[in-house]
Amino acid sequence: MSEVMEPLLTSSLRNRTKSVHGKLDEHLMGMGLFSDKEKYKIFLTLQYYIHRDADHLYSNSNLSAIIPNLHLRNRFVKVKEDMQDLGVTIPSPIQPPVITNTSSAIGSLYVVEGSKLGAKYLLHHVGMIGLSDEYGARHLGADSEGRGTSWRSFQSAIDSAKIDIPVAVKAAEQTFERVFSHLQNITG
Repeated sequence: MSEVMEPLLTSSLRNRTKSVHGKLDEHLMGMGLFSDKEKYKIFLTLQYYIHRDADHLYSNSNLSAIIPNLHLRNRFVKVKEDMQDLGVTIPSPIQPPVITNTSSAIGSLYVVEGSKLGAKYLLHHVGMIGLSDEYGARHLGADSEGRGTSWRSFQSAIDSAKIDIPVAVKAAEQTFERVFSHLQNITG
């Protein structure tokens, strides 16, 4: 009798969120948010809301026990520095989601941490409008250990943790939907 393999969490998250992730990427690129600094400010405001929503997760002791150097992964301060560089006003507060368990928190962090992989591509685009990981686009820069190493470390940590996969997947889907909601609030 062969042993049935449990699916890895990150594989489940990637497969189940592929459609909504693709729609979000397509929508953002279709808006031309990286074609000039004024449009980029919309993206930066969106990043503010995304990272504000996740900010408290990076200091959560249960998550810190699972994910190495969790507090160093947080990009919220860098987003605010980027906003200051470009004179973007901090937007009105919106109540962040209430995340009640570790599995949900991991699902949400998967979305935020995963965005660092695509940030390399975005950093290239914003370079054409005079921004960099030292001015206006710090939050798109790589973690100190490098993008690939940082992602593999995160992936390994969550794949080896005891996480309720359906709960994590639902939280990841909700996080992507919340990004769309933030974008709607910003653009009207």
